[in-house]
Amino acid sequence: MAARQLISTRFAFLVAGAGLMAFAGCSSTAATSVPVTHPTMIEVSPDDFLGEVPCSSSGSGLKRYVATLIDTNQTFGGIGGEGGQGSETGPASAGGDDAGKAVAAAGAPDWFQLPSSLPTPCLSAVGFGFVVATRNYHVKIDGYDSDDLAPRASGARQMVSPAPTEARPVTPLIAPRWTAHCDRAIAVDSTIVRADHCTPFSAAAGVATGALRVQLGRLLGNLECGGKPGEVEQLNVSIDLGSGDKRVQLSQSVACSPTAEALFSNLPARQHVSVYITAQSASADAGQPPLAGAICDGNTLPDATVDTACSSLSVLGTLRVDLQAALSQLSLSCTATDVTDVEVQVAGADKPQSFRPPACLQPFDHGFSAGTQVVVVTASKDETELGTWSCHGDVAPGTLVTATCELNPAE
Repeated sequence: MAARQLISTRFAFLVAGAGLMAFAGCSSTAATSVPVTHPTMIEVSPDDFLGEVPCSSSGSGLKRYVATLIDTNQTFGGIGGEGGQGSETGPASAGGDDAGKAVAAAGAPDWFQLPSSLPTPCLSAVGFGFVVATRNYHVKIDGYDSDDLAPRASGARQMVSPAPTEARPVTPLIAPRWTAHCDRAIAVDSTIVRADHCTPFSAAAGVATGALRVQLGRLLGNLECGGKPGEVEQLNVSIDLGSGDKRVQLSQSVACSPTAEALFSNLPARQHVSVYITAQSASADAGQPPLAGAICDGNTLPDATVDTACSSLSVLGTLRVDLQAALSQLSLSCTATDVTDVEVQVAGADKPQSFRPPACLQPFDHGFSAGTQVVVVTASKDETELGTWSCHGDVAPGTLVTATCELNPAE
């Protein structure tokens, strides 16, 4: 699965920056320096609490989360004033002012809960600006697999779903599917402190399967869906996971469309999956190679749908020649003491490509159309030819195949 950069939500910082620019624009003295004040904030990022739960735009996975900051200092009333009302788990909330004072005097923590964030996309971080330097904070995180939710009230941690509308102003509460918490974030003056020491999301106990989604439409590139020659009518998807007796192979055929996708459910969790996709033309004869191909891979997670990371569909495949392995057949290595040049001749090319040491340490890759393809490798020392190899392989669109190199008899 490809990783995307998280976007930090720092509204207070942007507002402060806008105010500073406005101040600078109104100043009549060019030499006047404007001090820059950084915000005092606690930030929480999904990187630190996602755990085994993937961030997902569709299907099963985290879509929105709600973060709640809690002042955990052992002082009566916390930031929210006297009385200890509204604390998350602090004892002061149970018995009013007198109970709160008694508990504070005994040295037990008084936890004060600040307003919660809005439901936040799983690619964004959340920053809390109403914090006091040197004070200790915890962050509670509630994760949801739905985008259609809203706070029960302004600043509330509880969510309702679906989001209220004029036609339906009251909707039921929804319980979070996952929970996490980050401990002991200490606010620092004029600094954005990222909460860490997070206990991540985890799958429900006993869940041993997951799902894999292959989004096919976005892999088409310059190819078009249709029934004409050269157009894609059908996409075939095959997956391979596990090994030995536990190896699993499955396949699906999907009609070509810009939104086509293949979904494989009830797969063993925590398994690496290899995927091969072929694009078939309507005019293709039986046994004819596919029009194009692509490879993907992914890792299944329990109780989640994971998107694969794929290359685009290509009409070419790659033949790889391991030059070092070929040289080793003559007990040679890619060094100037053994060879001065290694040439690779591709059929139809005007001249061979030269790989002088140390360039011959790297394999030679070349794109070919489907079928059996052959290249000729020649090693030389100064003006003396040391040997030649015929390197061949069966190429399929969108795949990489390592050639088999056979030493040609000396003339």
